[in-house]
Amino acid sequence: MDHVGNEWRTALPGTATIGPWSPAGFRFHAGPWEPGAARRFCLAVARDHYENFPVMLSLFRLEVREALAAVYAFARTADDFADEPQFAAFREHLLDQWESQLDDCFAGKASHPVFIALGEAVRRFGLEIGPFRDLLSAFRQDCRKDHYDTVEDLLDYCRRSANPVGRIVLRVLGIDRPEFRVWSDDICTALQLANFWQDVSVDVRRGRLYLPLSDLERFAVRPEALLSGRPPPAFDDVVRFEVDRTRDLFRSGRPLVENTAFPEQLYFAGVWLGGRTVLRMVKDLGADVFFKRPSLGTGALALVWLRAAPEKLAKYGGGLGWIR
Repeated sequence: MDHVGNEWRTALPGTATIGPWSPAGFRFHAGPWEPGAARRFCLAVARDHYENFPVMLSLFRLEVREALAAVYAFARTADDFADEPQFAAFREHLLDQWESQLDDCFAGKASHPVFIALGEAVRRFGLEIGPFRDLLSAFRQDCRKDHYDTVEDLLDYCRRSANPVGRIVLRVLGIDRPEFRVWSDDICTALQLANFWQDVSVDVRRGRLYLPLSDLERFAVRPEALLSGRPPPAFDDVVRFEVDRTRDLFRSGRPLVENTAFPEQLYFAGVWLGGRTVLRMVKDLGADVFFKRPSLGTGALALVWLRAAPEKLAKYGGGLGWIR
C-alpha cells in the first residue's frame, strides 16, 4: 500500500503501542514503505509543522525540495523527542533509536520513511553523517542540561544544534564553499538565538533557561526570579542586550544573501528577513517576552516574502539595499 500514515502514537518502549521511532508505528500503512510514499511523508512533515520558517521553497526543483524535507523531518522528529512533554520519560532512548536508524540509513538499510527519503538525499547529494550526529548531540544535551553559564557555552550548543542544518542545505543546493559556510553558520546561530529569545516564556515553564547566567549576572537578574515567574524590571535590559548580540550575527551572515544567485538568494533572503522580523518582535516586547511568545504568523510571513520578491523581479541585478 502506498499510503502516508500521519498518526504518531506514543508509549513506553516495549509496550503494545508503538511510537514514531518505529516504522510499525504508522497506522493505516501496510508493508514496506515505497520511496515515493516516504518522500511524500517527509514533505507532509515539513509542510504541516508549526515552525515559523519554511524549510523549502517551491522555486527549487523537486529533488531539492524532497531532500530538504527529509533533512527537516529527521531533525524535527529528533527535536520533538528532546522537547515535547509526551516523550519526557524516555527521551534519550528515542534519540538512541533515531541514531541507530541514522547509521542504518548511511549503510543503505533504511526502513523508516524518514530514513528511506533521507537515504535517497544522502546518495544524490553526497551528504555526510557528521552534521546529523552533531544535531543528535545537541538534542541529547537538551535532555541533560537546563541552563548555560556563559555565552560561549550557548554558542557551542548552537554550533551543533543549528549550524549543521545550514551546512547540509549548502550541500544540497550545490554551493558548499568555505566562505558560504562561515556566513551560513552566523545566520544559523542567529536564528537559533532568536528562537531562544522568542521562546523564553515556553522554555521557562519547562525549567530551561537559555539566557546565559553570566548575562543575567551582568544586569543583576537572578535566574531563580525567572524560573519562579517573577522577572525583575532589569529583565528588559537583558532582552535588549541579547537582541543586539543576535542582530550582529545576522549582519555578519548577510553576505550569504548578497553573494548567491536566484533561486538560492531568494530563499536565504526570506530566511534572513524572517529571523530579523522575529528578533524585532522580541525587541518590541522587551520584558513582556517572558509572558508572551511573539509569532511570525502566515500573514507576517507572506509580507517577508513580498519584501524578498522585488529582487527576483529585478533579476537580481541591483544589490540588496532593500535588506535592513
